[in-house]
Amino acid sequence: MPYAWAAGLALLVGGPWLLPGYIFGTDWPGPRHLLFPDQVWSGAGWQLALAVVSAVLGAAVTTKLLILGSLFVAALSAYKALPIGGFIARAAAATIYTLNPFVYGRIHYGQLVLVAAYAVLPILAMALRELVRKPGLLGALLTALTLTVIGMLDVHVLIPAATLTVAVGVAFAIARVRDLSYLLRLSSYAAVAAGLTLLASAYWLIPLARGTNQQGQFLSGFGAIDLGVFRTVPDARLGLIPNVLGLYGFWAENVSRFPSMKDFAPLWPLVLVSLLALAGVGVVANLWHPDEAFSDARPWILALLVAGGIAAVLDLGFAEPHIRPLIQWLDATVPPYRGMRDAGKWAALIALAYAQLVPLGAVAIVGWLRRDHRLRAVEVVPIIVGTLLVALPIYYGNGLLFGMHGEIQPSAYPAGWYAADRLLLADREPGTTLFLPWHLYLKFGFIKNTNAVIATPAPSFFAVPVLVSADPEIPGMRPPNTPEQALLSRLVAARGGADWPQALSTINVKYVLLAREVDWRDYQFLDQQAGLMKVGDYGSIALYENLAWHAP
Repeated sequence: MPYAWAAGLALLVGGPWLLPGYIFGTDWPGPRHLLFPDQVWSGAGWQLALAVVSAVLGAAVTTKLLILGSLFVAALSAYKALPIGGFIARAAAATIYTLNPFVYGRIHYGQLVLVAAYAVLPILAMALRELVRKPGLLGALLTALTLTVIGMLDVHVLIPAATLTVAVGVAFAIARVRDLSYLLRLSSYAAVAAGLTLLASAYWLIPLARGTNQQGQFLSGFGAIDLGVFRTVPDARLGLIPNVLGLYGFWAENVSRFPSMKDFAPLWPLVLVSLLALAGVGVVANLWHPDEAFSDARPWILALLVAGGIAAVLDLGFAEPHIRPLIQWLDATVPPYRGMRDAGKWAALIALAYAQLVPLGAVAIVGWLRRDHRLRAVEVVPIIVGTLLVALPIYYGNGLLFGMHGEIQPSAYPAGWYAADRLLLADREPGTTLFLPWHLYLKFGFIKNTNAVIATPAPSFFAVPVLVSADPEIPGMRPPNTPEQALLSRLVAARGGADWPQALSTINVKYVLLAREVDWRDYQFLDQQAGLMKVGDYGSIALYENLAWHAP
C-alpha cells in the first residue's frame, strides 16, 4: 500500500507531464542538454547523475523522472517516517508532505532539485530515530548518508536538516540525561555521523569555504540587499504569520507570474486551523499520555516542536521587524547562513513537522473514541475521522493536482531553434554565440505554461557555448559587473550607435542569435550593422555571423 499511495500521489500531480515535450519552470529552462559538471561544487553529484541518465533517455524524460521521482520519494518517505499509525494516518502524512504550497511554488519556479532535497528530509527523520533510539554504526551511517545527499542536492536545505539533527540529538540526550552509557554511545556515534558527513562533503565544502569555485564566489556576494529582496511575503488579508504557518510566503508569490494555490483552496485558513488543531492534539496527547507503541514520544515530539519553531521564526525572518536584527546578525557573522537569503526554504522543516504531528493527533483522537464505551459500537466515527484526515490535506494542496490544473504543460521548442543549432554545429570553430534579447528572464511564446517567463534556455539548448544576460532585473538587486556582461549591457543600451561586430570580437563572439520574443524588435538595427551578416532566418529565431571575428 505505501508504494501504491506514493505512486498515486505522484501521478495525480505529474501524470499529465508524461506527454511529449519539455518541462519548463522559471529556474528550470527546459534543458535539451543536461551537461556534465565542469567544476567541483556541491551539486556536482546530482548534475553528473542527471547527465548520465540524460545521455541514455534524453533530457526531457530525465526531467520528468526527476519531478515524479521526487514526489514519489517525498510521499513514500513521509508515509514510512510516521512513528506509529495505520494506513490512513500514514497516507495523510504522505499527502500533507507532498501536496502543499511549498512544493507548489517550488515546482512552479523550477527549483526541482530543491524539491528532491525536500523529499529526503523524512528519510533523515527515520535515520535520526534509528541513531537516537539505538545508538550504533547503522544509525550513524544512515544519518551521514542522508545529510550528505541533502547537501549534494541543495546546500541550503542542509541548514534546516542540521537544525532537525541537533534538535533530535539534544532532546533525546536530555530525556536520558542520567544514563551515562547511553549518552556516551549517542555522542560517539553522533560524532561518527558528523565526521562521515564532513568527509563525504569535503570535496565541495573546502572550495566553498575558500571561495575558490563559482558557488563560493556566488554565495559570498549575498548581502543585506538580498535579504530584503527574497524575504518571506505576507498574505494580503491575514498578514505574515498565517502565511508562514500555511507554508506560503515564498517570495516569488508576489511576482504574479503564476496563480496562488489559494485560488484552488479559498477555504485554506479554515483548513489550516483544523490541521493546526490536530497537530496540537498530537503534541498534547504524546507529551502527556503517549501510546505504548511510541515509547520515545516525548523527546521526539519536543524535537519536532523545537525544530519547527526555529524554522517558523527564521521563515518569518527579515520580513518580521522584531526578528530582522537576528537575521542581519546571522547574515553578517555566520557565513553558511548567507545562503539562506530565501527564508521560505525553512518551510520544508515546518512541513515535516506537520506530516508528523497532524496524523499523530488523529491517531490519538481515534484511540480516545475507541476507548469511549459510548462510541465503541459506532464504527463509523473513526471512519469519519480518517476520511477527514486525508480529505483536508488533499483539499488544501489540490492546486498541485493534474499537472497543477494545466498550469505547467510539456512544450516543444520551435523548429527554427533546431535549424539554427545545426548550422552552428556545422562550424568547426564556432567561437561563442550571443543570445538576444538581452534578458536573463523572459517570456517565450512557445511555452504553454501559465507562467511562461523563464531563465533563457539557450545555454542548455544549443550545443555550442552561448552567452546570455546574467541580470535578473529584480528591483533592489545589483546587476552583475563582469567585463563581458558590462560590455554587452553597454552595447544593448547604445543599440545601433555602437560598433557591435568589433566589440563582440573582443569577447570571442562569432555568432548572434536573435529569438523573436518580447522586445526583439528593439534589435532590428542588427541588420544595418555592416560587420554582421544574417546567415539564417528561421521565423522563430535569426542567426547572424560576426565577420569581424577571428580565431583567438
